[in-house]
Amino acid sequence: MIALLDNLGTLLFAFVVYNLRLTISAVAIALPIACLFAVGRLSRFPLVHYPVTAYVNVLRSSPLLMIMFWAYYTGPMITGRPSSAYDAALVALAAFEVAYFTEIVRAGIQSIAVGQRLAGLATGLTPAQVTVFIILPQALRRMVPSLLTQSIIAFQDSTIASIIGVSDVFQSTNIINAREQRPIALYTALAVMYFVICFALSRWVRRLEARTARRIAGTA
Repeated sequence: MIALLDNLGTLLFAFVVYNLRLTISAVAIALPIACLFAVGRLSRFPLVHYPVTAYVNVLRSSPLLMIMFWAYYTGPMITGRPSSAYDAALVALAAFEVAYFTEIVRAGIQSIAVGQRLAGLATGLTPAQVTVFIILPQALRRMVPSLLTQSIIAFQDSTIASIIGVSDVFQSTNIINAREQRPIALYTALAVMYFVICFALSRWVRRLEARTARRIAGTA
């Protein structure tokens, strides 16, 4: 029993130190870039709109595993210096999430009434200032549930990083299983822990989404 609790503690520690850290870092990098890309997706300038649109479509159509392999094996060839497995996984996950966050933010921007932009322009603000100070804050508040849902998916996807050698919870489970030889108990515990964490987060996001919908309805 003590050994089992110790193993569960090791898995929980791996969740926090590796997977959660990787996810939070990737989201923190991806979200600001996605806000810029979302504005680019709505731009009327072809030199801005088409490259951003191509990036989003290509990344959304590519498997994350392939992007991680590409970042890990070809990244050093491009930069001319070696990179760690964690750095490659972080770059790949952040680049992947930029594409999805961009579409979420773009939908949020388009959900803001045109009158908001016109009112901002009427006060003397430039189009860029209207976007940054009026449109984006409202869009992000509306899109918080969707952004959090995508972040939960990113947390689930973070286990793929073990393929390129990142020490995450899945690799920790493999190491413990090689020592304990209890695959059923360990992998079942891993599945249960993932379910509990992701289910609790999804329920919280659902309540937040309902609260956001009521707030939007109240201000409509």
